[in-house]
Amino acid sequence: RPINRIIPAAESQLDVGRITELEELLGTDREAIVETLVTELTTAVARINEGLASGDLAEVAASAHAARNSALMIDAQPVLRVLRQLENCARNNEPEGAMAARARLRRVWPRLRRQLERAADGPD
Repeated sequence: RPINRIIPAAESQLDVGRITELEELLGTDREAIVETLVTELTTAVARINEGLASGDLAEVAASAHAARNSALMIDAQPVLRVLRQLENCARNNEPEGAMAARARLRRVWPRLRRQLERAADGPD
């Protein structure tokens, strides 16, 4: 059996080539780019959690949107799908859907973070 069927969690969470493109475009090293993305995404996830805890769906929507902007830079599709759903549920005043999407975010965000941290060390 192909290894990707044995270990589905190993699915790529981002396009590492995008980090290389950002390095060239911004003239910044990949470690700094990854650090910025991790900080932006970590902050957005914390704000999503705070918004859901306080029932502030406008904050949830704004934070999910901000996180999507960061995730788009590296084509982080698994996280992007969850953030899109989270933002839509928050904008449509669907707290149950937003909570379900946040549960999925709690599964995909740590995977993306680990892959980003590995990518900071250099191209694969």
